[in-house]
Amino acid sequence: MPTEPPPIPESPSTRPPPTSGLSRLLGPVLGLVAGAVFLVLAFHEVSFRDVADRLARGHWGLSLPAILVGVAAFIVAKARRWRALLGDPAGIGTLALVRPVAVGLLFNAVIAHSGEFARAMDLNRRFRLPTSGVLAGIAVERLFDFIVVLVFGLFAGALTALPASLVPALRVLGVISAGLGSGVALALVAPDTLRALVGRVGRLLPARLGRFLDAQVGHALEGLSPLRAAHGVPNALFWSVIQWSAIVWCIAFCARVTGIALTPPMAALVLIGIVVVFTLPSAPGYLGSTQVAFLAVLVPLGIAKDPALAASFVYTVAVVVPLMLSGVLALVFPAASPQRDGQ
Repeated sequence: MPTEPPPIPESPSTRPPPTSGLSRLLGPVLGLVAGAVFLVLAFHEVSFRDVADRLARGHWGLSLPAILVGVAAFIVAKARRWRALLGDPAGIGTLALVRPVAVGLLFNAVIAHSGEFARAMDLNRRFRLPTSGVLAGIAVERLFDFIVVLVFGLFAGALTALPASLVPALRVLGVISAGLGSGVALALVAPDTLRALVGRVGRLLPARLGRFLDAQVGHALEGLSPLRAAHGVPNALFWSVIQWSAIVWCIAFCARVTGIALTPPMAALVLIGIVVVFTLPSAPGYLGSTQVAFLAVLVPLGIAKDPALAASFVYTVAVVVPLMLSGVLALVFPAASPQRDGQ
């Protein structure tokens, strides 16, 4: 039987620094605390019984299959986009990347921001790709995520009558989106110029912070290098749009279960809330974080708290839980060892 190739050892410069047991526990503990606080805030002036009744009387029939289709589309599009960011390597197809993507989604849902390392290590173990290079590509993935999601928010703001409370946030998102887009464009067209600019900024900062900034930009430039090939950037952007459109689709159908009719721009605004809140420490399954994200967007848009909160739990049950189950299945039923071209 074929055996999995051994992972490529990392150099000391790319190996993550050692951490104490206390520091490893800090993230999960903060996530649990944040989740508990978010849940308390979410259920302020809302009856748990009313939310449970709405879920029990929800319109699940056609909505649940539609949501699950969106979940599957999200995973596949994320895997395809990752392949584009890796430079479409020979011998590694989209389906081969679905497994590490699912594993990463599971780890992220259990311990916030741990999934990137999990899928990088999985890819290293199966395909012998250096973990440092894979992590650099994942860092660029975050850039594409923020750019596309922020652009979604700008279009949503242009197509929807926004309450005054959300307008300043969208203006800030517009500035961030323009800055990130300009940075990526400069990194693709003139990476040396960007590196020189970062070096000048780094000299104005404390030495440790300057070295950190320089290292992060170096990783980002390394991750962007595969995109300089023909059609690399359009490919990555296209699949980023498909990936996040799938989540917008899921959000709309989650709201439909509880009797809320969301337009695509309104669902896109909820997506913005989810992305922002998920960058913070979160409890397993994003419990609490999801609820606050839905309420923070839907209540200012005129949706009552009870159905908005119920829709957030539909998202937890029908989107987050299946994403986690996909990772569990990937771990329980590991794929056969790949055969790379030329091996």
